[in-house]
Amino acid sequence: MEERKLKQLLSEMSLREKIGQMIQLTGIYFDEDAVLTGAVGEGQPPQWVIRYAGSVLGMIGAEKLRAIQKKYMKEHPHHIPLLFMADVIHGCRTIAPIPLGQACSFHPELVEKMAGHAAAESAAEGIKATFSPMMDVSRDPRWGRIMESFGEDPFLSGVMGTVMLRGYQKGNGNDQKGSREIPESGIAGCLKHFAGYGAVNAGREYNDVEISQRTFREQYLKPFRMAMHADPAMVMTAFNAVDRRPVSGNKELLEDILRKEMGFSGTVISDWGSVGQLEEQNVVSGQAEAADAAVHAGVDIDMMSPAYMFHLEELVEEGHVPVSLIDRSAWNVLVMKNRLGLFEDPFAGMEGEEQLSAEAKKIALALACESSVLLKNADLLPLKPEQKVFWAGPYVESTELLSRWAIFGRHDDVETISEVLRDRKLPVRFVPGCEILTEEERRLWQADNCRIQGEEEQNKEMSGSCGDQYADLEEIGPEDTVVLVLGEHEAQSGEAASRAFLDLPEGQQKFFDAVAERTSHIVAVIMSGRPLDIRKIAEKSQAVLLAWRPGTMGAEAVVRLVYGEETPSGKLSVSIPWGVGQVPVSYWDVKTGHRMTETNPENRFTSRYMDIPNEPLYPFGFGLSYTGFTITPPVLEKQEREDKIGILCKVKNVGEVPGAEVVQCYVETLCAPVVRPAKELIRFRKVFLQPGEEQKVKFTIDRKELAFYGADMELIDGGIPLRITVGNSSRAEAGDVSLQLDRRS
Repeated sequence: MEERKLKQLLSEMSLREKIGQMIQLTGIYFDEDAVLTGAVGEGQPPQWVIRYAGSVLGMIGAEKLRAIQKKYMKEHPHHIPLLFMADVIHGCRTIAPIPLGQACSFHPELVEKMAGHAAAESAAEGIKATFSPMMDVSRDPRWGRIMESFGEDPFLSGVMGTVMLRGYQKGNGNDQKGSREIPESGIAGCLKHFAGYGAVNAGREYNDVEISQRTFREQYLKPFRMAMHADPAMVMTAFNAVDRRPVSGNKELLEDILRKEMGFSGTVISDWGSVGQLEEQNVVSGQAEAADAAVHAGVDIDMMSPAYMFHLEELVEEGHVPVSLIDRSAWNVLVMKNRLGLFEDPFAGMEGEEQLSAEAKKIALALACESSVLLKNADLLPLKPEQKVFWAGPYVESTELLSRWAIFGRHDDVETISEVLRDRKLPVRFVPGCEILTEEERRLWQADNCRIQGEEEQNKEMSGSCGDQYADLEEIGPEDTVVLVLGEHEAQSGEAASRAFLDLPEGQQKFFDAVAERTSHIVAVIMSGRPLDIRKIAEKSQAVLLAWRPGTMGAEAVVRLVYGEETPSGKLSVSIPWGVGQVPVSYWDVKTGHRMTETNPENRFTSRYMDIPNEPLYPFGFGLSYTGFTITPPVLEKQEREDKIGILCKVKNVGEVPGAEVVQCYVETLCAPVVRPAKELIRFRKVFLQPGEEQKVKFTIDRKELAFYGADMELIDGGIPLRITVGNSSRAEAGDVSLQLDRRS
């Protein structure tokens, strides 16, 4: 629709119609089968709200949504289409690895392609907007939602979030219309949670956040700032407060920083009930004040709280809220619907894309392979196809390789590892193991379906405790190789799944110990939505492969990696702690005095733990391969423009099989008026090489990216000595180069 016609439409709408565009309801008011992703309050929305609500979340199905859309538009005075949204987090029907795993691929192009397939599958089923990508910098594995993030690094999070957003909004890429318009196969993306939510205190869900303004701006806002270049349709407010001011009522954050500084021009939507939560946080005395605070702060859509639906109309009529604010928010929603082409075709994209297409599964498989991180390998992997191998553990026969946020994924679409192995006719033996969770753990985690899924006889055998199964381990001798596939249950990560301890489930740890008493030739494959405390697993295993929650094609990926059909290339997007007592821990923790160094390890008067190491078990950026690589020290390349810095190096495959190395470029501030991070990722490149092949890698860095906030929160972009390093992890350096940029006037 032309802009002038859209403005004409807005001018003709009644106050209730405009407010309706600012209210999002859950699908249970339209369809009893809708997916709930939050609690529903006791008060029922007024009938006019259900009639005029501008968007709905949690429903899927082309036929169903088409019928709802027809009925809604027929009854709406101006026949404005409804917008269907849902949590499409790492796939719609074809489920990719969790975002934390996708970031480990360090392969932005692959992540963008997968997001395009997720968008196309969603649009085909009527969903035209997703609450993804999550841009929260997350370095505390106790927080369950770390699985939705891209990990601990601001730059990596910004890169991956940007390409995922771009993939959503261009869909399968075959029908792009224009610069801002979203094609039929695309969906509106939503950057969340603005901002700082990944820093919740103690890793406890919905907790408060206490970080300095400097850290907030330099680390936690950086990914959002980077993703603005992809023109996000939506931004979602976080539950938490920043500087003790809840985001959903924070005008400085939403107007001054998000819109004016960052240039965001789309729609601001609250998280589930976060506007109404202002009363819970005791910054307002009731829901009317909550609505008043949120609309003045710039929240365009109130998702499932009583505030707008019960009080906004009255606030306008009494003069507390000017009509201009209502017009602004309603306009932002109408513009988003227009970008999606819904005024021309309210059913755009429905039933136009094959679910679980061969191409989507191919990309999901590639991502599952490249997301997996080989953490340890004492020359045990890859296994030979003719080798006698025992496969054990609850995930060998399980289809539960998705996650709690794969709300439209189906376990029936997932092959088990045992099925993949049987299809290959490999000489393997399957050892019955324990269940993923014990009965007590199932109750604690409210896991509705955590039984492993295999043959009836095996399920019957496994229905008892792990102790009943130890007799089956007698077949395993000290020279035998066992692949143990272990990990969290789906219910143990995601929203509202914070953990104080990061161990494997109790029964699985006991089963692992029983196997370790029989043989030391153990390959541990870990399925997880977060970093776990795997120190004891790593000590007793000769190889450790972290597969995260790998998605629809996870079983195929695990088998390919273990047998060397694919070479591992994943690098950690988040540090694996030595123990839970270290967390939160990240490679960019700021420098401190009393530093412990290699030359003073016995000095207790340093910043250290007396009982555990300071360093994580495995650092950010770390990951092994089946081949070897060399990276030359970096050199500075003279640039024609003063605002650019060029860094050159070479990477070579010195092994015997093809593989990929991630060349990582870090910057360190050597002296500054404020304490700075130890180092920061500034560029990376994934390079695929044949044996003996060498390739040049060039990084071009804008000097404005090196700017930081000084003592008075002024931006400093020069006159500071810097050290730039390249390597294959945050801990391993191939070499460095020093430079000092002139201070700019």
